[in-house]
Amino acid sequence: MKQIGLRAHDLGKFSSISALASEVAKFGSDLPIQLALKKVIHNAPDASEYTEAYISSVCEDLSSKHVHVGVFGCYINPVHPDESIRTMQLTQFEQHLKYARLLNCPLVGTETGSLQPNCSYHPDTASKKVLDTFYRSLERLLEAAVKYDAIVGIEAVSKQHTISTISRMAAVVEKFNTPHLKVIYDPTNLVSWTGISEADGSVRGVPSFEAQKTFFCEALDAFGSHIAAVHVKDYKLDEQGFKIGDIPVGTGVLDWEYLFKELSNRNIEVPALLENLDPNTLSETLQMLHTF
Repeated sequence: MKQIGLRAHDLGKFSSISALASEVAKFGSDLPIQLALKKVIHNAPDASEYTEAYISSVCEDLSSKHVHVGVFGCYINPVHPDESIRTMQLTQFEQHLKYARLLNCPLVGTETGSLQPNCSYHPDTASKKVLDTFYRSLERLLEAAVKYDAIVGIEAVSKQHTISTISRMAAVVEKFNTPHLKVIYDPTNLVSWTGISEADGSVRGVPSFEAQKTFFCEALDAFGSHIAAVHVKDYKLDEQGFKIGDIPVGTGVLDWEYLFKELSNRNIEVPALLENLDPNTLSETLQMLHTF
């Protein structure tokens, strides 16, 4: 059965967890969410101020409305060029790992960072030196994940971030062969900035079924068994042929119907969380995805 949910802060920012839970519950029962507390709750505490009582109350308030956490979001820059800031952000992530089990969600998610402090594109992010920095950061986070019986979830972003390709992600999960490391699979993020290539190297505005099948299956073959969550959004090419990769699912060109069927065929039953959603059409979008 599909576990289709959403990224909570796409619904806005709320005064309390109870208010968030009530809003999410309008769209269905037992919905998984990606929860980044600072992004969705006004005056949410810093990670350094988390307590067992606070995180337990978050879980209780969500559960009262039949909402559960699919990903505990703590998106940091694990290769930040300022070592002191990088260390501070890694400490924040460790705090999320410490309390994740109290949310009944051991998975804490992040992207893999850039030499640009804001995680935008930098031409040297793909260098071996930066990859080595990422590996050191990941080693530290995995030590905390083992300590707290939690899971580090990493998400690749094409061209822009340290882990930017399917093969790079495959290499990470092979190097760190542990159940405490999982993949947050965002196919749109892995689409090249110039789109999905056809077999002959050309690129169409709407990729062929075969091109999309190859693109999806390459990722699923490489790291499918390590996927713990899927991000669901869409993309299209602009007039110059570059990817616009932050649009709601169903408004772009990705064949989500095929991907959902392929995930099911491979028994990859994980939360599928909508991103960049339109609250005004969310009910219709959820209905559409459940037909796939």
